[in-house]
Amino acid sequence: MATVNAVGNYKASVPFKDAGSFFVLSRTVDLDAITHASGDTIQVIPVPSGVRCVGVECEIVTPSDAATSATMNIGDGADADGYDASVDLKATAGTITVTGSSDAYFFPGKRYTADDTIDITPTYNGATTTKGKIILRAFCIKM
Repeated sequence: MATVNAVGNYKASVPFKDAGSFFVLSRTVDLDAITHASGDTIQVIPVPSGVRCVGVECEIVTPSDAATSATMNIGDGADADGYDASVDLKATAGTITVTGSSDAYFFPGKRYTADDTIDITPTYNGATTTKGKIILRAFCIKM
């Protein structure tokens, strides 16, 4: 499987200089606008060093129309599903999933000591004309 850099010109700057400051990194991802295959890893949100990400949520904006199933893992360079495994991309618009107690990066999350990216890995089964659109939010603390 390939790794697709969808970060582009998106820059994640830490909006607070003081340790302990809480902020959200958010990105709308139109999966139909990104050239990728089922199972590819897509780099979505850059996370700078010195940040702890305490969790991630995924909101479905436009559901996938995959004939059988469409799921997605959310992770990073170290663990492909550390934040969430098997997000249902066919869920109704407005559905929100969050990092849960069975996920590797459940509270207190993950502290980044080097720059990384929050990645998604979608998998489509069956004929798919609409891959979907999501909003990915990472809840972070400046360390």
